[in-house]
Amino acid sequence: MTDHPQYPTGRQITDADLLAALMPDSPAGAAPAAPAAPATTVPAVPAPQFDVAALLELARRQGALEAAVTQNAPAAETSGPIVPRWAVGTAVASVGIGAGACLLGWALDLLATGAAAVAAGITAAAPMLLIGAVLVVALLARRSKGGGIEVTQTITQTITQSVRGGDRR
Repeated sequence: MTDHPQYPTGRQITDADLLAALMPDSPAGAAPAAPAAPATTVPAVPAPQFDVAALLELARRQGALEAAVTQNAPAAETSGPIVPRWAVGTAVASVGIGAGACLLGWALDLLATGAAAVAAGITAAAPMLLIGAVLVVALLARRSKGGGIEVTQTITQTITQSVRGGDRR
């Protein structure tokens, strides 16, 4: 068996090709295993001029098709699964792993998109945040540490006294 087709594509298989495929390759394969029955009970097989429909009809009349179907039917019902269980388990596991990887990738994509949105928001609000920070620092600096109000008053006075000279009595 090769990887090349026996017949070129586009060519139709004739009845002679089909009959040649059904006939045995050697004369020993064509010889009957038991002595042949008298010619009166066995219908003569015509020469290769008949078609596939005639072969199927001959097989139906002889009961060969029904025997083959009934012989193979119980074996098909009692046989095990076509695909081994380990292959099904492996397929299910690979689908699960693939789906998990897809979900993880989707979650990381959403996380990266959210982080980019937060960074863009902080960048857009940076001037207002800076002004707000300066105001908060200024308000916190004005408060006294003791919790009360502290008043400081500085008074500066200049006293001038002048003495006039004159009599002294």
